[in-house]
Amino acid sequence: MKIDCFKAKVTSLLLVFLILLQSCVVYKDVSSTFDEAVVSNCKVLIVMADGKEFKFTKVEKIGNVYYGILKTKKGVEKILLIEKDIKEVKVLDKRLSTWGNVGIIVGSLGIISVIVGSLVGGTDSD
Repeated sequence: MKIDCFKAKVTSLLLVFLILLQSCVVYKDVSSTFDEAVVSNCKVLIVMADGKEFKFTKVEKIGNVYYGILKTKKGVEKILLIEKDIKEVKVLDKRLSTWGNVGIIVGSLGIISVIVGSLVGGTDSD
């Protein structure tokens, strides 16, 4: 019975670890231009003048008009971006995102090893 409980705990910790692995996205602190966002071809955070934030998978330029690209259940949507209504354009920082994911992995493995060690070490009988 203790082994089943142990397996359930380890499985749940691994699932939490996998969920955390997917969640680390870091954007650059400095605001970029629309042209830099188009060239980067990666995730972009747009902060509007009223404070609302929108996350796009990328920004495209068609003619002289910029569009934010979103992937939804219905498919790909293009949302018109009006430059005067936008306060900041922040591009994904791939280096920091990678280091964030590595930190999550190392930290999670450390926590899991401590928990597993305490579970295995705590089963001694006197």
